[in-house]
Amino acid sequence: MRHDIASKLSKRDQDVALDIDAPAPIGTDAEFVGNVTGRITLRNIGGGEVAAWGHLNAVALMPCGRCLVEHEVPLEFDFSESCALTQIDEPLSYTQVADEDEPARIPLLDGDVVDLSELVRQLLVLHVPPRSLCRPDCRGLCPHCGANLNETRCECDEDEIDPRMAPLRDLLD
Repeated sequence: MRHDIASKLSKRDQDVALDIDAPAPIGTDAEFVGNVTGRITLRNIGGGEVAAWGHLNAVALMPCGRCLVEHEVPLEFDFSESCALTQIDEPLSYTQVADEDEPARIPLLDGDVVDLSELVRQLLVLHVPPRSLCRPDCRGLCPHCGANLNETRCECDEDEIDPRMAPLRDLLD
């Protein structure tokens, strides 16, 4: 996701549109199937600030929140972010902001080239859901034997009551 376009963004109000088709950047804490695709437009808005907007698509591979079976989760989102023409590897690039209430701008430069990896990485981290279901009617795992109830019917005694709840059953009798 490295592009030699820093010179094209050197003047205020210059736009550059880039097509994205690359593997997901490292550090997203998720596994992805295929490439991240989409389009990102960058505009120099002065003062070293760059507006970035566009649309991205990706497919994350996630475990189901009920049965733990891995399944594909399509991600498709529009975004608009504030970036800076500062070095990615410079720690101060992430802390310098004009207003304390404003979040730090995402740095884009890696040497003399624009590297969109950090921008895409942060966007993917924000858009990957914390939990996902393999299907809406997922039955999950048996709490006694751990069998996947979508694939099999277990032979566990369903009338068995958690001993912590036994006093409540006495109220029903």
